[in-house]
Amino acid sequence: MTAQRIVIAMQDFFRGGTERVALDLAARWSRLGRDVTIICGSEEGGLRSAVSPAVKVVTLAPPIRRSLVSRLRLGPAMARPLAQLRPDLVFLPGNFHLPLAPAPGAVNPRPVIAMKISNPPVPQGLAGPLVAPFFRHFARRVDGFAAMNGGLGRETARLVGAKSIVTLYDPVQVGPAPDRAPRTNAPCQIVWIGRLEPQKDAELALRSFHALLRDTPAHLTLLGDGALADRTDRQIRELGLQNSVTRHGHVPEVASHLASADMLLVTSHYEGGPAVAVEALALGTPVVTTDCSHLLREVMTVPAAGRIVPSRAPQELAAAMRLVAQGPRPSRAVLQGLTTKFEPDHCAQAYLDWFDALAASHVG
Repeated sequence: MTAQRIVIAMQDFFRGGTERVALDLAARWSRLGRDVTIICGSEEGGLRSAVSPAVKVVTLAPPIRRSLVSRLRLGPAMARPLAQLRPDLVFLPGNFHLPLAPAPGAVNPRPVIAMKISNPPVPQGLAGPLVAPFFRHFARRVDGFAAMNGGLGRETARLVGAKSIVTLYDPVQVGPAPDRAPRTNAPCQIVWIGRLEPQKDAELALRSFHALLRDTPAHLTLLGDGALADRTDRQIRELGLQNSVTRHGHVPEVASHLASADMLLVTSHYEGGPAVAVEALALGTPVVTTDCSHLLREVMTVPAAGRIVPSRAPQELAAAMRLVAQGPRPSRAVLQGLTTKFEPDHCAQAYLDWFDALAASHVG
């Protein structure tokens, strides 16, 4: 059986990695002949214009805007339009959208419910024991899970048991990059990219960069915006980094910044699969990162790829950046070879093959 009619259930068009990937996949599934519709609570968030003209959008009326409880309201509100759309499959594009899983159960015939695991299903620390029952409760309604890497798949299996769990990589679109100039004695160019919120920990990036400057000339470019923007600007001033750090807000593309940098710095507490790190490697730029994602351990398998730092101490991250800065510029071909499994059309087709397999075994 083919999952011909696919509905993607989303809160809104927030500028996050999960949403960007969902819109990219939607466009590719449509080009591959599937009927794709996005159903959302509101059109806020900045990515509405990125939706392919071939993908239909159904927005709830009245809209349901993002809040702490919006997902619990969003699911029941989606039941009626889902019944009208009569999809073969409903796709939940990340952990954030798990509370929407019960909504398709009200549709007759019931569609397949497929979900992407975009982050660890249970976070480390005190929140873990609280989140695990919540995850299990809603996961009962899901027919299959696509984990962004093998480690996330194993974590999910421990929670949901024998349900269908596959590893499917997010597409990473990388255009041609200009040839790199030989490394000189100029300051090392470091770029950090992410939303300014606690998960990404820009504060750690700044403290680590401050430690690096004690003996290594360097410049840090921060790309991104968010709730902690004012706090980040204040910290730059408090650390005396005004002449060594450039902060931009949201930028429409990051490839040019990655291609011209000597390294990418990632300081997240956790990530499902940081696409920006894969994009950096595909452009020949090594990565220095906290140990925040199973995916990075699966991809960064050669020394030229950079360093994964198990500690969150600024001095340890600074030491790793120093090693990369002092080493030879890695071969772009070597780093590109680590990223071939993220080719976008291949990833899109792999999802459709999985959708069709779920549909073939589904009883509505």
